[in-house]
Amino acid sequence: MSTNRANYLYPSIGMGLILSAIIFVVILVPRWTFRPPKPDYLRDYTAQELQGREIYKREGCWYCHSQVSRPQDWDHGPISRSSDYYYDQYHLVGSERSGPDLSNIGGKFPNEYHILHHQNPRYVKPGSIMPRYDYLSMQELVDLTAYIQSLGVYGTRELDPKTGEMKYAVLYDPANPKVTLSRYDGSHPEYLTRWKEGVAGREALAKGLYNDHPEVPYRYTKEIEELVYTTPKEKDLQNAKTPINAMVKKAFANEDELAEARTKDARAKAWDETSFKEPETEPADPVALASLQKIRQIANQGRGLFNNECSTCHGLAGDGMGWSAYSMTKRPANFHEEKYAHFNTDTWFWRISRGVPGTQMPQWELTLGADQRLYLAAYLKYVSQNGGLSKLAGMPDESYGKPPSAYGIILPPAAPAK
Repeated sequence: MSTNRANYLYPSIGMGLILSAIIFVVILVPRWTFRPPKPDYLRDYTAQELQGREIYKREGCWYCHSQVSRPQDWDHGPISRSSDYYYDQYHLVGSERSGPDLSNIGGKFPNEYHILHHQNPRYVKPGSIMPRYDYLSMQELVDLTAYIQSLGVYGTRELDPKTGEMKYAVLYDPANPKVTLSRYDGSHPEYLTRWKEGVAGREALAKGLYNDHPEVPYRYTKEIEELVYTTPKEKDLQNAKTPINAMVKKAFANEDELAEARTKDARAKAWDETSFKEPETEPADPVALASLQKIRQIANQGRGLFNNECSTCHGLAGDGMGWSAYSMTKRPANFHEEKYAHFNTDTWFWRISRGVPGTQMPQWELTLGADQRLYLAAYLKYVSQNGGLSKLAGMPDESYGKPPSAYGIILPPAAPAK
């Protein structure tokens, strides 16, 4: 008895023809025929940006980051247009979004942020899965940053369609940095790009965009509530490595003593609070004046940490209008609001340590020492109680150095308060 064997030749030919037709119609025909109009709102890349683009391709950044904002991606910024990619050969749109979309990343963060982020992503975004690129030279990091800053409607490649002027950037010749151009005609691709107004310009741009971008409705889920309303990390509070007794004074010698006190009174505080409210007039008493200056010194040291770690979102003045705030789905806190003036040290330290679940605020306990978080708490208490920088406005950000843990130095615990 014989069995007829199936003949797969003709079905295979048919499937091959169908696949070839799909490739021809979907890929080849658009490649040959699609010609988007030359945009009047975008200039070509400079040599520096092209070099950064090559580094972006070489390092495989486009595997994890897309560069296209779709209609449903309202929190990514303006929707992408075909002419956005007019100068791209080939495009790096990408499809994976294990990292943030970069279609409108230009202008969202300062240059310094991007350099730090590539050297050690966990430094600025604890918990990030992005690999480190600290093996890149500083010149490669600067070039890569120039390319990233060119992307999007607020990047350094944007032109004013009416005048042809660059909106947010100037070009300069590295051979003659004093000569800058306000428009780009394509005849000098070797020019380098920089922001027109530096930090002040980026801050002004972000504040101008802040009210135009919608914020997603937000509420805590049950799981988030369990994280938010748990007990503060009092062990870290009690074991802070640097004495800052002018800010707060330990009410108990150790954690066991605190726990015992709370069996009698559940509201017993881990710290005796110190007010950071500026007096209406400078005290005439030398001792009182020295105490006030010590409080300002500690708060100002926290200000240096805040500017380094937090200002990108919360703004240099702590008003919630940092460089990246306008495009966040949950806006950063404005510490000038009255409610924050009533936060105690426990609350500030705990919130800094744990972050805010459901938002983009990281858990700083993963990267900052307990003393650093206490200095941040001091600064935030000062800003919230005074409704702004007050007397700190004229002080250098880091005029009193950094906390010891910033240098990897571990000091013995502070002596218990008498």
